Amino acid sequence: MENRQLNLSEIFMIQAILYLLVWLWNDYAATILSLSFAAVALFIVVIAFISELIEPSKVPRKYFYIMLISAFTPIIIGSFFMILKKGALDWMIFKL
Repeated sequence: MENRQLNLSEIFMIQAILYLLVWLWNDYAATILSLSFAAVALFIVVIAFISELIEPSKVPRKYFYIMLISAFTPIIIGSFFMILKKGALDWMIFKL
């Protein structure tokens, strides 16, 4: 069995499918998960980039790309559903 690694587009598609399924299941849970996962991933990549500037390590460049994909995928999918639903999510009191 060969050791095959996923490329960046496959990682994006897997994450996008998972977020799409969560958005189709429950708007509220998807909003919370999307915002929290995006914030955590973005925070981690910023800290890792700053530490990389201070002292270079042997972390592959692909790590930073994967973290950026992990930060922006939930934002992209969430924006898609906000546009699709015209800002009126089921759990919102005030509809946009």
